[in-house]
Amino acid sequence: MPLCGFNPKMLHGLTEFAQGLYEQALKRQAQDNIPIERAFEIEVEEMNIFLTKLDEKYYDELRPKHNVDEAMEKLITWSATYPEQ
Repeated sequence: MPLCGFNPKMLHGLTEFAQGLYEQALKRQAQDNIPIERAFEIEVEEMNIFLTKLDEKYYDELRPKHNVDEAMEKLITWSATYPEQ
């Protein structure tokens, strides 16, 4: 058990994330007929693009105008519709 604050939901979230990444890599492998290693690389590259967009949206647009709670709520709403934008 780590000495820092720990919540079992954090471990559950990481497990869910890993499973989702694996499932998506398998899907990409089948769709694009590429090795699983390359499928993982592409998925991670796409996540990095999305995380960069999240960071920009939060720090450039939301945080300067709102308190932390409001900015996070708006970021969650924005991220839920991100692909449509």
